[in-house]
Amino acid sequence: MSQPRRVAVVDVGTNSVRLVVAQATGRRIESVLFQDGRITRLGEGLAEHGQISRAAVDRTVAVLSEYAGRIRSYAPDRILHVGTSALRQAANRSDVLARFEREAGVSVRVISGEDEAALTYRGALLDLNEAQGPFLVIDIGGGSSELIVGETVRKFWKAFSVEVGVVTLTEGWFRNDPPSEQEIQQVRRYLEERFREVVTVLSPYLTAGVTPVGTAGSVTTILAMVRRMARYDPALVHGQGLSRLDVERLFTEIRSMRSKDRLLLPGVERGREDIILSGALILLSLLDFVRQAGLVVSAYGLREGIVLDLAENGSESLL
Repeated sequence: MSQPRRVAVVDVGTNSVRLVVAQATGRRIESVLFQDGRITRLGEGLAEHGQISRAAVDRTVAVLSEYAGRIRSYAPDRILHVGTSALRQAANRSDVLARFEREAGVSVRVISGEDEAALTYRGALLDLNEAQGPFLVIDIGGGSSELIVGETVRKFWKAFSVEVGVVTLTEGWFRNDPPSEQEIQQVRRYLEERFREVVTVLSPYLTAGVTPVGTAGSVTTILAMVRRMARYDPALVHGQGLSRLDVERLFTEIRSMRSKDRLLLPGVERGREDIILSGALILLSLLDFVRQAGLVVSAYGLREGIVLDLAENGSESLL
């Protein structure tokens, strides 16, 4: 068995920037030395303008600079900063990446949606029971959503990424707070249209024995809200069941609330109060599309998948 390596991974997402420093092999994470996440809303305004705003870059640079110092203190063997949907879509991507390098001293590697899906699959199934396979992993992000189906925790069959996420959906479709019934119905139709082709391809793999697994901030927040968690604890989230009925009840509760009022509910992290409705709507739609009554929630995902890949193959790999 390979020796554990100390690796640091920064996931620069559409809604948040997340850091983890860990000792890991290619098969497991031996220990987490440090982890943190900040909502910077890098994708703010992207749906309307097609570019990442200066203010969003400023917020992200500040966090990346802070994390760079934290990473140095752990002296990891390998370091990787990865960018996802917002950076894939932005017309000014090269300018944003140049600012990251110039002002924060970090080089961010933008990965494809397909690679994001594959790495998310590997991370999301960490520490879950392989006997529950095959698996369907659902990752609802800020700017994109990934659906991956596979036989085991390390081997997937099909991976898809659709550029629909909670930030872009909220900014692109909801003009009212709370959204009107017409806006919600329009979004339901839009989601059906965007995911139709992917679900058609996935359908032959969705046997009666498939275990759906949900990952990323929207899914974990929804579980925390359903369980009324005053303080988020990943140990109380990972591997827990979340039924479609629970999500429907939560959606019914929050659909008529203003964003600022949702922030008062247990389980809602500041910065998610305006996008959690979109998260619940996407999750409900996907469960309907794939005809599943619920899913298992994973506290892990892309970040952990990259940790495992780095520990096993080095920074030049990423699948």
